Amino acid sequence: MIYPNGHIDYLMYENGGALIGVAKVTMPPIKYKTVTATGAALMGDVTIPLASMIEPMTISIDFSSVADAIVQLGTNEWHDVALYLADQYFDGVKRKEELEQVRFEMSIRPTEINQGTIQTASAADASGTYSVCRYTVYKAGQKVIDIDQFNQVHEVNGVDNAADVRRALGMM
Repeated sequence: MIYPNGHIDYLMYENGGALIGVAKVTMPPIKYKTVTATGAALMGDVTIPLASMIEPMTISIDFSSVADAIVQLGTNEWHDVALYLADQYFDGVKRKEELEQVRFEMSIRPTEINQGTIQTASAADASGTYSVCRYTVYKAGQKVIDIDQFNQVHEVNGVDNAADVRRALGMM
């Protein structure tokens, strides 16, 4: 059996160049838009997720410097970034650790840039919050999540959750 151990290290890139000064990344939660059904023959209210409709996605990035990456990602435009992770797993049968690459690709745009607190002999605590419109996850080279809100794309584990919506809109 394979047991996940955790992240070993990561690098974030824009246009193939490493973003220097990225300290911590909080990935966007995927939250579905919902409606509440109520009425006759229902035992109370039922929250129902709408087909492939997603609430706004945001990513938070903490920076170890007020230069380099925070400035580069601070321009008021969409940035195509990639986050590469080296994840470690333990194979209980072989009794051996294994590494696996996980890659996140996103189109992000800044909504807030914080240059942080300036204090003698202290680490930088700069941060940024970014809107995400495209979010793709690859695990061991296989695409497992693909969301593109501008193009009606919502695929998870090879299942096209937005196909019926695109068809109903005449897009297929």
